[in-house]
Amino acid sequence: MECEEKVEKLLSIIERVASGEYERDNWRGILDSVAELFEADIAAIGETREGYVLYKKFSSYADRFESYDPEEFKVPIWRSALGEAIKKGYIMVNDYQNYEKAVEGWKKMGLKSIIVAPFGDRDVFGSLAIGRFREGRPFTEEDGKILRSLAFIFSFIVREEIEKRRLMERAIKDHLTKLYNRFYFEDEGNRELERARRYGYPLSLIMLDLDNFKQINDRYGHQKGDEVLIKFADVIRKNIRRTDMPVRYGGEEFLILLPHTNLEEAAKVAERIRESFSRVVFREGSEAFRLTVSAGVASCEPEDCALENLLHRADKALYQAKREGKNRTVVFSHQGVN
Repeated sequence: MECEEKVEKLLSIIERVASGEYERDNWRGILDSVAELFEADIAAIGETREGYVLYKKFSSYADRFESYDPEEFKVPIWRSALGEAIKKGYIMVNDYQNYEKAVEGWKKMGLKSIIVAPFGDRDVFGSLAIGRFREGRPFTEEDGKILRSLAFIFSFIVREEIEKRRLMERAIKDHLTKLYNRFYFEDEGNRELERARRYGYPLSLIMLDLDNFKQINDRYGHQKGDEVLIKFADVIRKNIRRTDMPVRYGGEEFLILLPHTNLEEAAKVAERIRESFSRVVFREGSEAFRLTVSAGVASCEPEDCALENLLHRADKALYQAKREGKNRTVVFSHQGVN
């Protein structure tokens, strides 16, 4: 790309960012232009979380990734290219396959070369990255300086987006487990039921309660109890779809609202969660212990479904599971709880 054309493309990107174009497609169109500017295959924006950078905003090239999970490709900040980029303002790696700090997942994807520029200085909150999956001319120091400048411009907007999202998450999520809270469920749950009625798809609810949880708090203290709740929330997340709604309903009681899911399918999800959690070992000093969970599963026809009715049915099934000895899944039916 000629110098004049590159400057024109760069100015166009800055103008589109300033006009708020990124709001329409979650940065995709702008990142496509960034990749084109550098004659790269891919451009991405990452955000920091717990010492890692997770890339969740991509240019269109990422559509080729069949099963991309940000968690599997997360980048440790201080033991990666980003850690080195913080010192200089950017880092350029033209042989990523032999780079000592390469992330294994990206190596397997065939990444050949990268430039990474951080958002922020010492207080790094993300990064702008470009990469090539094909052999070609190496990136240059000029490329690195241009990307650093773009990262500086993007950083103000990305920071604002992150702060807005975190404020929203604090309002709708449980502070301990990071699952949705009861208020969000009551609001969004009714909207999901309305969509189910409108489009005629099945919808199910799982209600879960940790067995004998009070004994954990009494014996080991509330800090250990919190550890159990956090781990159980993690088990839930690993066994549901992204379209499902996991909720900490109160105390040790949890809900999962499952759109496009019939009663039989929901029961399988509940059993998967129950069995997974039963294998988790907790430790306190020299002691080790396991916990179990009971589940009640309910469903309803879209044309005859109210959130309070669905909750009542799941609660009734859960009560039956507790009464029958706990550590089991019970399914509600109109003929009686099964």
